[in-house]
Amino acid sequence: MKHDKKKKEILRTAARVFRQKGYHATRIQDIADALKMQKGSLYYYIKTKEDLLRGLVEDILEQSVSLLHDIKDKHHTPSEKVLMCIESHLNLFHNNIDAFGVFITEDLQLINKNSEKDVFKLIKSYENGWLKIFEEGVKTSEFRQADYHMMVKGILGMLNWSYRWYHIKEGYSIHQVSAIFADLVLHGVKENTANNKLKK
Repeated sequence: MKHDKKKKEILRTAARVFRQKGYHATRIQDIADALKMQKGSLYYYIKTKEDLLRGLVEDILEQSVSLLHDIKDKHHTPSEKVLMCIESHLNLFHNNIDAFGVFITEDLQLINKNSEKDVFKLIKSYENGWLKIFEEGVKTSEFRQADYHMMVKGILGMLNWSYRWYHIKEGYSIHQVSAIFADLVLHGVKENTANNKLKK
């Protein structure tokens, strides 16, 4: 238990240093200094710098997949699930901003090469979870037929890019941003034709 707690602290610190200095510019000594540990003591918990990078990315992806599949199986409408998925994604980003930054900015091919798990399979599993929700919406006639494979990539790109600009000091909570994004995804920006006819 104590070992696991220390390992989590090391991963959090490594994420912060990687985000500040960049993965390639970071030395193990930099991480040891940030932890106020001897470099030799750090090697008790890890073997290489690649271990830290892999652990960070695998952890963030596994959390994402687990949270999304929990939402997918809930008894809610597809629209409600889309909102929940958006909020889950942004909350995970906000609570793990350093690790998320590493995932967004570093080379996934490099990470996958050194990973015990297939990083791209984890990403695919996450995308497929979103697809299942949209497919459910099509089956229930809540959503129209569309190329949701490409739409999911666009939605995730929008959510991931919030890493670059989101700051809570701007006055928007994660919940508020999630609602705005969900409105954009579910309704777009085009005026409702039926409402226009009623107004006339």
